[in-house]
Amino acid sequence: MHDYTGTQLRAVSAAMEARLREAQCVDALNNIWGHLHVQRHLITWRNPNAAGQRASMRSATLVGRVGDRIHRGAAKYRDARAALITLKGGNSALQFKVLNASDLNVNAEEESDSTARKKLGRIGSSRRARNEPMMAKRDFSWIWTSGGGQGDDEEALHDSVHEVEMVREEMRRVLRILRWTQEEWRQRAELRTDVDAELAAGMKAYVLRQAAVHQRIAEGFYTGWNRSVAIAVRDVMWQDGTIYRELLDGQAMDNAPVVGLEEFEEEEVVARQTRSRTAAAGPT
Repeated sequence: MHDYTGTQLRAVSAAMEARLREAQCVDALNNIWGHLHVQRHLITWRNPNAAGQRASMRSATLVGRVGDRIHRGAAKYRDARAALITLKGGNSALQFKVLNASDLNVNAEEESDSTARKKLGRIGSSRRARNEPMMAKRDFSWIWTSGGGQGDDEEALHDSVHEVEMVREEMRRVLRILRWTQEEWRQRAELRTDVDAELAAGMKAYVLRQAAVHQRIAEGFYTGWNRSVAIAVRDVMWQDGTIYRELLDGQAMDNAPVVGLEEFEEEEVVARQTRSRTAAAGPT
């Protein structure tokens, strides 16, 4: 065993407590994020669905309870951050910024008040109340950003675009490997020639069944992707749907060159312009 001096022991203890405080800050932020999402969903559900005094009071009670948890989480974060700064200094907690009350706001509350005034006091009027909140561009609080800073926006955008391209490539590879698996099973149907007719028929039925199973899986993927209501997925299917269909049918060229992102964007712009002109011209 090592004999540590009092100064060394204090330094080790301070470092361990600092790591503990950092973990407490992260846990507190995670709890705040989760409860803010819950509060937002409760308020969004309350606005169109809570009719009557009892339902309104019940929903208000639930929202209030979640709000109390948010404030308790904020208090824990502030305490942990203060302890971390005391242990390591102010520059050691740059990723953990000051948590203000404005960082804990859920703008659905202001929207619900605006909606309520519109329904109760200004039915049929197109003029805004003088004190009615306006919908304006709002900056996200630092607690919702991964790095807590505005300088990460460009990098985050690049990462998001890269992730989309990776997902699209994975979709192609899924259909390609499923098609390859089907062909592998079908080729096995005629490999065994040293067995009697009944066994050969059974083996052939089995391998053809496996090929059909993988074909149904591929069809399920393609149908699910093509049926999605998400705008992003619809755009991807519009761009790559033909390739997916050819991969599904075994007709796509595996050695075809990969088109760069810039070419995708140029092709999309041209295609959208063509569709707009066609729609404006009307049926011929």
